[in-house]
Amino acid sequence: MTSESEIAEPWPVPRIDHVMVLVDRPAYDAVAASRFVRERFGRLKEKHADSSVAGAYSTLGVAGDNTLIELFGTEMPGSAPLTGGLVFSFEVPGSSLAARALLDRSEGVEYRYDLVERGIDGEAEKRPWYHLISAGLGEGSPLLLFLNEVTPEYFAAAGGRPAADGTLRRSDYLDAVLGGRPTDSQAMRDIVGVTLLTGPERARAMARTLAVFGFTVTEDAGGLEVRGPDLTLRLRIDETARERITEIRLRISPERAEPGEFDFSGGSRLVIEANGAARWFFN
Repeated sequence: MTSESEIAEPWPVPRIDHVMVLVDRPAYDAVAASRFVRERFGRLKEKHADSSVAGAYSTLGVAGDNTLIELFGTEMPGSAPLTGGLVFSFEVPGSSLAARALLDRSEGVEYRYDLVERGIDGEAEKRPWYHLISAGLGEGSPLLLFLNEVTPEYFAAAGGRPAADGTLRRSDYLDAVLGGRPTDSQAMRDIVGVTLLTGPERARAMARTLAVFGFTVTEDAGGLEVRGPDLTLRLRIDETARERITEIRLRISPERAEPGEFDFSGGSRLVIEANGAARWFFN
């Protein structure tokens, strides 16, 4: 049993960091080749990583101010076939330890913890990268829910600088690994919503995990809605459909992108709306 005094202050707050989506290769290549995405929408970068947990893999990232969409064009790393995942991060050092204490006290919540190591800039020796809390979503889940805390050592090695209050901000980490701030012409600001298609037990497991950290959960005819800091998750329940992420909703700077629609080889579609929002759909 964990006492209240063992839970660090401030209360650990997981904020959406990035969303992982498996797309087909033509859609992946179409996003990578899109001048609009690269010049007018978000910071675009292909990543080649070698993780102690996931192994070697490559992804295409589309970044805003604090958050990132991470596209996989081939199978996502893992022991089971994966289609997507939600990755939250803690900006206050020590939060992952406090988060694990909270999860240990919560009934019906399962998780696994790892200290993930990664090589950087071609180094053969891996160094501690981040603390990983992986929510238990059932055996063979094609969806992931991660709560991460980057280590100060890796944050610094990547070129990030802590804020004045010591927090390791998502924006500073992105600026460091992507080589600077968004340009004045790039419209993407941040992820504000995600819709997932999944079964009832998986939806409830996600909701229970996030509720531990103060997210509110409501039920409607289509499934569950989970609300947290700057984010709304819609967990649409369907026991027969392929479980996956179907939509990401984004806040954008409307003056930097005119309303329009962009189709990426039939596997993905980005819709720019006139009200400072965008919706990215995935088949």
